[in-house]
Amino acid sequence: MTENVINSPVAPNKSWVGRQRDKWSSAFAHRAISADEVELVQNRIYVLPTLRGLGVIAIAIILLLVGVNYQLSLAYVVSFLLGGLLQVALHATYRNLRGLRIRAGQSPRAIVGETLSFSLAISSPERMREGIALTRTNAESSAPHGKLDKLNGRAIRELLKRALRLRLQADQQAVYSIEVKAARRGVIPLGRIQIESRAPYGIIRAWSYVHFEWVGLVEPAPEMPYPELPHALGDDAKTAAKADVAHDPDSLREYVPGDSLKRVAWKQVAKSGEWYTRTGEAGQRGEVDLRWDAISLTDTEARLSRMAAWIDRSRNENVAFSLSMPTGALPLADSAPHHMEALAMLATYPKPLTEVAGVRA
Repeated sequence: MTENVINSPVAPNKSWVGRQRDKWSSAFAHRAISADEVELVQNRIYVLPTLRGLGVIAIAIILLLVGVNYQLSLAYVVSFLLGGLLQVALHATYRNLRGLRIRAGQSPRAIVGETLSFSLAISSPERMREGIALTRTNAESSAPHGKLDKLNGRAIRELLKRALRLRLQADQQAVYSIEVKAARRGVIPLGRIQIESRAPYGIIRAWSYVHFEWVGLVEPAPEMPYPELPHALGDDAKTAAKADVAHDPDSLREYVPGDSLKRVAWKQVAKSGEWYTRTGEAGQRGEVDLRWDAISLTDTEARLSRMAAWIDRSRNENVAFSLSMPTGALPLADSAPHHMEALAMLATYPKPLTEVAGVRA
């Protein structure tokens, strides 16, 4: 899905001021868009001279005045050459960004204290581009309570120094990552991205903004050491079942899609080519019900850490689990997607996972 975002649809009943506000908000990417890909077109690119460019303009004007006052042909020539250089630089720098396509990747995930890595796919149709810088600006802070970063001049300069400088060949697509420190549990948006170029001469600056509806999930750090799992489902019945199959621990049945690969009888698969699953004691799995109200801790973050530890231990020990949270529930399963979805529910708590916008699969 590609979005140029040239003219955003505006409600017809809005006033002229409201329509202009929506237009400028869309132009400067203050509002996040749900599109997967954005192409930089004419109405999204802004061009201004750099400090070096302002110096060139000032010199050209001074030489022009000197040529007029003293009738110096050489001053005219140099002044007009500098004017032509500025015109060529403006066009070349603008073309360096025009047509560039930026695609958002999957929502990154991390544990508190780690780093979220937002992967962007950047493609350069038709021609080579160089000197492109990507900077994350105007983003929500990872500090508690979601306060906004206040960047002073020095911080902005440091941010630009760390910005990615890209060189793309014609019709090339490359993947680049923007890293964000995950200092707190929860949902952290990437925010607005500034794409800038000063190539090839450094006297003109062209830039544009892209703001995807795109968030990263920061999971709670699991409690260490891992606590014991709650009592398994139907312990008495399972004990009796184990006694019944003790004489035949390698009983087999036909493989059913969804069975854990750890229970597959690989020797029989290699011999016959048919898939079988172990049903005896050697192939049995544990089952446990992980419930929020079963945790006696009072602190919310401590309870989430305990739940994360239970989920990880269940996965490591091949134990199927169901999950019951105030924000939702998951049925009994032991697959990798089930494990990931459970941790995502912990990351977005107290908001239900289904209500979080910007989670990209």
